[in-house]
Amino acid sequence: MKKLILASALMAVSAGAFASSGACSSVGTIAAVSYSWNGTAYTLCELPSSITTDETLFNGNDTMTGQPVLWALPGIVTVGDGYEYGKTPATANDAELTIESGVNVIATASNAALVISRGATISAVGTANDPIVFSSSDENYTGEGEWGGVILSGFGVANECNSGSDTCLMEGISSDYYFGGSLSTTMGSGILKYVVITEGGSEINVNDPDDVANGGDEINGLTLYAVNDTGTTIEYVHINENYDDGIEFFGGDVAVSDIWLTCNGDDSVDWDYGFHGSIENVYIEQGDKNGAEDYAFELAGNPNNSAATPLASATVTGAWVQYNGSNAATMTDAIFKLKEGTGNTNGTANGVVGGTPLFDEIVITGYAGQECAEISSANISTDSFEAVSYDCAITAAADGKFVPTGSSSFTYNNSFWTAPACL
Repeated sequence: MKKLILASALMAVSAGAFASSGACSSVGTIAAVSYSWNGTAYTLCELPSSITTDETLFNGNDTMTGQPVLWALPGIVTVGDGYEYGKTPATANDAELTIESGVNVIATASNAALVISRGATISAVGTANDPIVFSSSDENYTGEGEWGGVILSGFGVANECNSGSDTCLMEGISSDYYFGGSLSTTMGSGILKYVVITEGGSEINVNDPDDVANGGDEINGLTLYAVNDTGTTIEYVHINENYDDGIEFFGGDVAVSDIWLTCNGDDSVDWDYGFHGSIENVYIEQGDKNGAEDYAFELAGNPNNSAATPLASATVTGAWVQYNGSNAATMTDAIFKLKEGTGNTNGTANGVVGGTPLFDEIVITGYAGQECAEISSANISTDSFEAVSYDCAITAAADGKFVPTGSSSFTYNNSFWTAPACL
């Protein structure tokens, strides 16, 4: 298998190291018989804009050309048809896209993205030594906003569209890509494991359907739209140098774990529309890029309606937040931006999780002089924070609610993928 871990230089890989062979033309279209990328000659295989049958992106040689295959997103590639208006769990196409360990998927256009629509699934299972890597087509994994990102969507609960009708539209993709609807809480979106998403965040469609909620057309590194926890596994994912947020949740109750968010241009973690899942073991390196309009956590219940239910009641257990820059006091924002509709899972205001604090086992380092939290949500209380170690400052913006009960014993764990230095 091909090893994609980055060190000081990229490693050249021989064709004999690949695991399996297949016909690129059975999945997509050969765009180049011999395509040079990172010192290796590949057969470049472009994926079609729509995938509605089970397909596999194999990690091996093309049977016609004899060369290793490099997979390409030439634009928006959509798996399934569940994004269409009026689709239900019974009528949505259930295609599955399988991606083998060690596969590279490059974007050959700035408006490229992979969309797993409602009812469809992805099975992208890499390993620590052979992760699956989504990137732009450049050869050094550096840059941002060079393509879109990866999107998973489901029929789960999002408080903007929990009436069984299609009123929730994806941001920055198109005016007719729907998600949610509260039509199923058990239909999952598949597996992402040992996956890297880097250099994304480009605008895909400037006709944003919801400027209030979205505030822009950029794509997040990984976007999860009303994704259900049942039938979904997301763990060991590294999102690097995305122009917009690292990961954003729009409703749903999916649990994610072991996530690395490095050098992203806006917020590292963002949730909206009543997300009520969980995040465990997240490692954040927050910089001072793109005007420093960035928080480690920017969390809201619903920007259009702060009273919409369910409130956001997710939990973060185990987080390492490190500022990479020269002056946190002036060059970045607070660690926590907790806006209206984000609930307190440990109190009576929103006891969906019950007994679990919003934040526990958190380490904050490198933030000397910067405020710890900006809290405007009425549903946050002093028991929202438990064990937190911090070097940030408690200011009036926290309104007396940032009151950790003790220090954290959480420790940093290196990623399975070594990202380039932040630019």
